[in-house]
Amino acid sequence: MAQGALRGAILLGSRAPRRQHGLLISSLPMPRQSTWVDRQQRRHDSRFFRLLDGSFLFRLALSGAAAMALLLVVNSYATCRNNRWSPGCLWRDAEALISVGNVESLSIVTAAFLYVLEAQKRRQRDNIEAYELLMNCNASGVKWLVGRISALEILNSAGLPIDGQQLAGFDLRNLQAANGRWHNVNLEGSVLRRANLAGTDLSGSNLRGADLRDADLRGAILVGADLEGALLEGAQLDGAELDGAQLDRASLDSGAPNPS
Repeated sequence: MAQGALRGAILLGSRAPRRQHGLLISSLPMPRQSTWVDRQQRRHDSRFFRLLDGSFLFRLALSGAAAMALLLVVNSYATCRNNRWSPGCLWRDAEALISVGNVESLSIVTAAFLYVLEAQKRRQRDNIEAYELLMNCNASGVKWLVGRISALEILNSAGLPIDGQQLAGFDLRNLQAANGRWHNVNLEGSVLRRANLAGTDLSGSNLRGADLRDADLRGAILVGADLEGALLEGAQLDGAELDGAQLDRASLDSGAPNPS
């Protein structure tokens, strides 16, 4: 899956309401939340996090050190409380840490810290599995599969680009894919009823004959998209970018085809 294709920043400027292709569009910028890709980019800028992500031994050593420190704090607290916080209580009975019971506790706490530090690796595996699931679903040719929708939502929420995917004719109703990057995606004849595509960049995508009734397209970027014959009744288009979009015979709220 294109590892270097990271989600591009979507800049929504504040502009006065305007009319494009017979549609009244107002400027309502959509809020954008930090994604997995954004966090990975920030982590890559840090030498510490690059080492953390790249070395299992470093994560293990860090987990062991944190677990040892935690057990030392707990043991020192218990010792000082039993000795009524007398001077030197912090270091009294420090050798008590070396016992069979504490070794077992150390192992458990180390495993817990390691589980937390492995979160990014687990999310990376989830993204790879979602991509493989999407490919398998598309290869099957079945129009509606919950696995396809789930995979698209996982990849989109991670901030990974869906650019160039072939999704023509598939049933994607109720898809939750806001603030994504869907450049040049083939969605011809797809069912996207009640889909949430708010803030999503669909530049150059093929949406000919797509069913977008009641879809949320607020702030979506549809520059150069082909919406010929698309069903747009009830679709929310506040702040959408429609420059260069093809809207011939698109069905609007009025029930009449949109003029070319």
